[in-house]
Amino acid sequence: MVSLSQAPIALQAKSAASEGARPNRANARQRAQRAETRDKLIEGAARVFTALGYANATIEHVLAEAQVSRASCYAHFAGKAELVAAIAERFSPVWQPLYAELAAMHDPSPAALRSWCERHVGLYREHHDTCIILTQAAAIEPELYWQLARYQEEIIDLLARSNPQLAHLATDRDARTRAALVLSNIDHTCYFLAVRRWADDPSAGISAIADALGRFLEEEARPRPAALA
Repeated sequence: MVSLSQAPIALQAKSAASEGARPNRANARQRAQRAETRDKLIEGAARVFTALGYANATIEHVLAEAQVSRASCYAHFAGKAELVAAIAERFSPVWQPLYAELAAMHDPSPAALRSWCERHVGLYREHHDTCIILTQAAAIEPELYWQLARYQEEIIDLLARSNPQLAHLATDRDARTRAALVLSNIDHTCYFLAVRRWADDPSAGISAIADALGRFLEEEARPRPAALA
């Protein structure tokens, strides 16, 4: 066998070029493998948290479900809190379009608000496992609580940017508090209606949150008094 040092210069150059290209291919494979491992961990954690409850689940349960080593897990997540935060982040694109639609509504009719609330409850019913996980974890993990609170602040900012009648939400702290209370009430009501099956027929609850949302939008859309000089 001829060693590389004994090979002709042209062959050495070709081999060197191949060696130079190999790390890029390996890096691409490594990135794909890392992404696959991360997906396995998040999906495995979701199944474990659903089956056992967030408080009762351990990292060992997640590792066994995802079939991932401890070292690989800790290369991505420091523990359960970061796993559940990743679940919340993945859930964001599911509910964000619904709130973008709400922000685009100017002077919505009661029927339009009721339709929006019905779809909100439907979203909770479709993703009830995720809703349960996040509700359980937010009661235990301060970081997740504040992550969800930041999402709520982003919704309020979206309302302020998208609807001129609600522009004051960007700077009026009292108005932001009112908005946060309304949004929290919507979430809690949807949770009871959809996740805990508070009522087989959720129409009364849907009407209640649609009415509350309508009152909020109507009151906040009224002309704001001019600030005193």
